[in-house]
Amino acid sequence: MIRQFELVEKIRDYDPTVNEVGINKAYVFAMQKHGSQMRASGDPYFSHPLEVAWLLADMRLDSSSIITALLHDTVEDTDASLSDIKRLFGDDIARLVDGVTKLNKIEIQSDHTKQAENFRKRSEEHTSELQSQFRISYAVFCLKKK
Repeated sequence: MIRQFELVEKIRDYDPTVNEVGINKAYVFAMQKHGSQMRASGDPYFSHPLEVAWLLADMRLDSSSIITALLHDTVEDTDASLSDIKRLFGDDIARLVDGVTKLNKIEIQSDHTKQAENFRKRSEEHTSELQSQFRISYAVFCLKKK
């Protein structure tokens, strides 16, 4: 499993202003919330958000996007609430987590063109916040297909 310091160092390689405190806090929070949950594969549940965060670091995304990746399943799959996220990580991260959660609920259609067009229209209507949410959701989707 990817360790905290490995993730932080990976981000620091391209972003010297990495929010190390926020990333460490999100890592610990998500790991504690997911606790002993296991995926159907037998892997710890926390491995998925961690893989998403690592993928986003490969894409050289900002600290907020990576914090969101670490937290994205906590609201749906643990006893954490959006209020908890807002209180602990702030309004911006809470909005990103909420947006990713909503995007992940969109039913995947068999016609990939319709799905891509839907996402394209959504990203044109919203700010870079939605674009960050899409990148995180896309990473989640790609990793779930593995």
